[in-house]
Amino acid sequence: LIINGDIDSAFKRLEEWYPQVLKDEISVICFLLHSQRFIEYIRAEQLEGAVKYARANLANFLAHKAFEGLLKESVALLAYEKPSESCIGYLLESPQREFVADAVNAAILSTNPKMKDPESCLYSCLEKLLRQLTVCSSELRAFNSDQGDVFLLHKEIYERSRRP
Repeated sequence: LIINGDIDSAFKRLEEWYPQVLKDEISVICFLLHSQRFIEYIRAEQLEGAVKYARANLANFLAHKAFEGLLKESVALLAYEKPSESCIGYLLESPQREFVADAVNAAILSTNPKMKDPESCLYSCLEKLLRQLTVCSSELRAFNSDQGDVFLLHKEIYERSRRP
C-alpha cells in the first residue's frame, strides 16, 4: 500500500492488524507515514489538501528535533512550482516510498512475540553505521557553529544517482 502511495489504507490496515505500531502517535513510524501522506498530496498536486493535512497532522511533530530535517524538506515542497524538479524532488520519487515501507515493515516484524530480540530487526548493521555517520556529521556541524550542510542520506543518494 505504501509503495503504491495509498497511505490512508496503510494507516487503516495498521490500525486493524498491528495497532501497537501506531500506539505512540509521535513515533518515528507515525511521523514517516504522516510525512509520506503529505508528500502524496504534493505528488497529486493537491496543494490545499497538503496544507490542511500538514496543519492537522505534521504540526504535532514540530517540537521534536529528531524530525526537523525531513519535516522542513517535506514542507518545502510547497515552495516550488515544479517540486519534482527541485533539489528536494527526490522526496516525490519511489525510493522515499520504499524507505517508509521498509521502516513500517521493520516495525511490524518487531511486534512478533516469538522474536528473542525485537530490536534486532529494526536496524541492520549498515543502518546503524549510517545513523552513526549522521550523528557524527551533525555533531561536527554543531562544533563548527552550524556551518556547512546537514548530512541527509536520501539527499546524498539522490544527488549521486543523478550524476552521469
